[in-house]
Amino acid sequence: MPSAFPSALLGSGRPLTLRGTGHSCDGQTVTEKDLLVTFAPDAAAQQVRDLGHGLIETPAGMSWYVLERYLNRLGSAFPVLPDYLHLSVGGTLSVGGVGIDSVRYGMQVDHVERIQLIDGTGTSRWCSRTDHPELFRFALGGLGTVGLIERAVLRTAPYHRHTHLHHTRHDTLTDLIEHTERTAQRDDIDVYYASIRPGILHTATGWRGSASKRCGEEGCEIVSDLSLRGNYGAARSVAPPPGHVRLCTDYFVPAGQLAPMIAALDALRHLAPMDRAPTISWILIVRRPPDAISFPFTPVGTAPVSIGVGLCSSVHRGPGAITAARTAFRGLLERCLELGGRPYLYGVNDLDPALTERLYGFELSQLAQLRSACRLEHVNAHLPLVQAAPGSTALEPSPHLEMQSRADR
Repeated sequence: MPSAFPSALLGSGRPLTLRGTGHSCDGQTVTEKDLLVTFAPDAAAQQVRDLGHGLIETPAGMSWYVLERYLNRLGSAFPVLPDYLHLSVGGTLSVGGVGIDSVRYGMQVDHVERIQLIDGTGTSRWCSRTDHPELFRFALGGLGTVGLIERAVLRTAPYHRHTHLHHTRHDTLTDLIEHTERTAQRDDIDVYYASIRPGILHTATGWRGSASKRCGEEGCEIVSDLSLRGNYGAARSVAPPPGHVRLCTDYFVPAGQLAPMIAALDALRHLAPMDRAPTISWILIVRRPPDAISFPFTPVGTAPVSIGVGLCSSVHRGPGAITAARTAFRGLLERCLELGGRPYLYGVNDLDPALTERLYGFELSQLAQLRSACRLEHVNAHLPLVQAAPGSTALEPSPHLEMQSRADR
């Protein structure tokens, strides 16, 4: 495929939907008439550049698994990896990206130096904190609403093969919540995740490297290449029973608000059609770096430490049951907002214009201006973020951005 193909496609003006590898999108990238633009991760393996000084340049279509294996051979690693490593780099950067390492390193987008972004005219430009900074902010976590991420320059960390992983079984949900909140106040932990399943309340805390705390007590193991094992949210990967569909969603609340969020989630166990015991597939802690910038649409806002909860449920494959389940999820989203939290935009989140405005406010007007300036009216136009952006197809392009665009051609 010619390297100019993505630019030619975006500049064609035909309706397009952008997608990463399409893992668990809840239909966000399924449309009736749009052309679907997606990545083939394995085709990108030969296009990585080591820039030195801990920086790596990678095509956005590469999978995290292939990239991490490449980095490990150089003695490096990416600070935050998802639980499923066959996602594309550009795909997770477009939603924020969290993982078990987020307890120390925040979101994936916190470790992006710059990105190469293709707009609706086919123009490709490099964006960073200093070059086209607003496009940089809106592209990372922005679901492809301001263009296609073609390449990314990422900041890496030293590679530590071993992780000392301490497992704890909790007798009560209250104990697990309190343990998680205490852990969120610490800044010396490298790995954290928790899961709540019928009869199992489990947390895991880890330290990277040979100098980490030794495993001298019960419940501790030394794990090689923990991140490459992946699939900590195993409930997501289990096939639903015959005649059922799996619906998953994720919510993030500021540290200190986990108990009321879990209470709202746990209440679903007693509601039809959620009576198949919805599973809280994971709990993660996200600590933003001190110099973190504000991304408008990522799940973690201004709170320095947030806690994320992922929920999956098997629902009977019928319009009535699915509608009722989505209504219940909408109630959870409302509760999340009341607690000062945000949804992870990769999953079951029914955002109508009023709720989207409540979540993102004036950022939607800026999104509309950027989309107009970049001629993106035909790209991802069906997304709730775009639908809620006022006058997104009527605003005049920004002269300043147009001048820069011509200079970047």
